Amino acid sequence: MRTKLFLTFLFVISIALVSNLIYQSLIIEDFSDYRRGVEEDRLYLVLAAVEGTYTDDGWDTHQLTHSMQWGTMLGYDLVLLDLDGNHLATSIMAVQKATPTMRRRIEGMVHIHKPVGDYEEFPLFSKDMEIGFLMARPLEARAELGAKESMFRQRVLDFLLISFLIAGGSAVLMAILMSLYLTQPLKRLKAAAELVAKGDLGVRVPPGPADEVGKLIVSFNRMVESLEREETLRRHLTSNIAHELRTPVTILRSNLEAVSDGIVPCNPETIRSLESEVERLTNLISGIEDFTKAEAFLLRPAELEEVNLCEFTSDIARGMQKVFQDRGASLSITCGSDKNVVIDPGKLETVLRNILTNASTHAGGGEARISCGITSGKVHIEVSDSGPGIPEEDLENIFKRFYKGKGSEGTGLGLSISKELVEAMGGSISVANSPGGGAVFRVELPFQKH
Repeated sequence: MRTKLFLTFLFVISIALVSNLIYQSLIIEDFSDYRRGVEEDRLYLVLAAVEGTYTDDGWDTHQLTHSMQWGTMLGYDLVLLDLDGNHLATSIMAVQKATPTMRRRIEGMVHIHKPVGDYEEFPLFSKDMEIGFLMARPLEARAELGAKESMFRQRVLDFLLISFLIAGGSAVLMAILMSLYLTQPLKRLKAAAELVAKGDLGVRVPPGPADEVGKLIVSFNRMVESLEREETLRRHLTSNIAHELRTPVTILRSNLEAVSDGIVPCNPETIRSLESEVERLTNLISGIEDFTKAEAFLLRPAELEEVNLCEFTSDIARGMQKVFQDRGASLSITCGSDKNVVIDPGKLETVLRNILTNASTHAGGGEARISCGITSGKVHIEVSDSGPGIPEEDLENIFKRFYKGKGSEGTGLGLSISKELVEAMGGSISVANSPGGGAVFRVELPFQKH
């Protein structure tokens, strides 16, 4: 990356150099155009002055001499011709007629005997009538004037050179500082990523600048925290699975060895005992499969849909009626809101089915109730039952994986799955015992609507 930064800044410097050269060329060209324009304006002023010395009686010699002297001071070698091509006046003749002081002034400004180039002919007019021709060519300026022009050009070059050196030096310095500023956090990030690849999930990168690199570091730390958390959960899950599988497998092995050794008779009662342990293993494996599917469900992007809260809850309740009837219980529903909300229906349906399945088990042949509504800007859904409630020692552990209270027939995964799904939707789930008896599960989700 440092090499790329240097190449980028070198490219910028190259562009600056080319821009300076172009700018220099444009300045010199503009200066030359300005000089040509000034010379043309001066020449037109001389032409106008000479034309102004012509009257109805002919040329005013006195005024013509002054105009020719003035034209010489402006830097021109002048020759006035009549229509027949005869010389009427010249700048040299006009200078010779000037006072000594004025002659010194003129000769101090131009070399009157050092013309440059060839004459250029300009027609003269008075009252739309051609009156003659003025031949003009530049005179060589004294050294002072040439030096001033050369000095101006040199200063332009010096200014552009200095500006380029400042810009180029600043760019190089900026390249060094930026490379150090950007590459150091990236180096730390690279080293941390290598440690993570080797299995060290405890590594963290110190916070960086509040820019894209800083945001990348924050995202990296969050990713490592998530990986560390998932690794911890994986280890706990593996330990819990091993523990849960060990008990029924041990019982099966002991009973089968006892039957094989003739200690326990192979009668229907023994077979039923073995079948119950097999069923326990089957349920546990099924619960693990459900948990694996739920984990994959959690990793899927949210699939938000707009649904009617009352209709959505009622459809789930109707689908669970058969489960309650088979267990001798009933299920009723109360809708406190008929509004449309934006939710992830797949995740929320899984959550409600798990809670309702738990309620059907603990309703004790009584009644379970489901209610929904919107309060304080949140969607809430409650499931309550008329069972004995949850022992106080189980309340704080009920959402942990593989945790089962006394007398529980499940795998201890359903409610933990529900909790993770609710949190993935940005909500919360809680449980409490009702004063009148039974447990109350409450799910709260952010209220969203189109």
